[in-house]
Amino acid sequence: MVLVPLLLATATLTACGGSDDDAGEPVNTNITVSSLRLIGQQVLPRRMDYAGTVVGGLSGVDYDPKTDTYVFISDDRTTTDSAGAPRLYTAKLTFDATAFSAVSFTGTVSMKQPDGSVYPKVPDAKVADPESVRIDPVTGNWVWLSEGDRTLTSTPTRVINPFIREITPQGNHVREYTLPAMFQMSAQETGPRGNLVFEGLTFSPDTQSAWVLMEGALIQDGAAPTTTAGSASRLTRFDRASGTANAQYVYPIEKVQATPVPADQFTVNGPTEILALSATRFLVLERSFSVGVVGNQVRLYEIDTAAATNVLTAPSLAGATPVTKKLVLDFETLKTQLGGIANLEGMTFGPKLANGKRSLVVVADDNFPAADSATDRNQMLVFEVQA
Repeated sequence: MVLVPLLLATATLTACGGSDDDAGEPVNTNITVSSLRLIGQQVLPRRMDYAGTVVGGLSGVDYDPKTDTYVFISDDRTTTDSAGAPRLYTAKLTFDATAFSAVSFTGTVSMKQPDGSVYPKVPDAKVADPESVRIDPVTGNWVWLSEGDRTLTSTPTRVINPFIREITPQGNHVREYTLPAMFQMSAQETGPRGNLVFEGLTFSPDTQSAWVLMEGALIQDGAAPTTTAGSASRLTRFDRASGTANAQYVYPIEKVQATPVPADQFTVNGPTEILALSATRFLVLERSFSVGVVGNQVRLYEIDTAAATNVLTAPSLAGATPVTKKLVLDFETLKTQLGGIANLEGMTFGPKLANGKRSLVVVADDNFPAADSATDRNQMLVFEVQA
């Protein structure tokens, strides 16, 4: 395990392999990904301090080619995670085609609610569960997701709607997207399951659409995945300008990849991030976890919505044609080399390398562990994209 060298100052460091020619180029324009070659990894120290905050829970990342800066979102939502408010980080990553050598954090920003206050933490009724973050390609603002909450065993119970919100790079609230009624959280047996709602976000290459991917099935859409059967979630397209949904497709979730120990313990499998390749093609990270199994089982797929059925107004998913799906990388093939696969939840294209190929950055949510863990680590990976 290599511990990352850190710079607490805001000095500008250029990620090796980038060039001025790439600075204004959209990074996700009609891209082909046949395979990936691992360049390297960095693992941040557990509960590392940066600017008085605990770095962890990194559930999303995006790259700004204009400034060669990365934006990370932390899903810190409880006082057990840390005492700080929910937040984002900016950072520089230093890598080239042969090595990934450093992560240097340059700033931290607290997201603000519409009333200007920072977001509270559990058990407050306005708690957020931050997931993906993207830079709006038109406004330059930051758009982020919250899964909301559906905890019926707490006192009082928490039933909090998910949301998609836009903020300035200073964290100030700008607007909120309008969600279809199906995403209304409910204490009844309908709507989203707790902690299985909005997980992935990406903008289309033409900048006209925002695509949002659920981690799990709506209750009315069927059961969650098991070790013997898969499931289905929904991929929704929103008009970026108006913030309203205009299409939706079925995303087939694979079965849980490992049997838990003991066999009756918790398991989960579902998509954790999405990244546009073209108008209809996307990369999707899909992560499986089983209690008692060291590490996570993560796969990267390419999906295509071209032949899928639009189910936005359909009464059910019965008879709908899902998106097509093909495997790009099974991270299990890298498990030994990396010392384990963490809870990979964020993904973005980085700068072009000196050889002209694109880079891909993948980050993990470490779940703020209380002790060192092979499963829960602040793992960051950089790949070279093979077209």
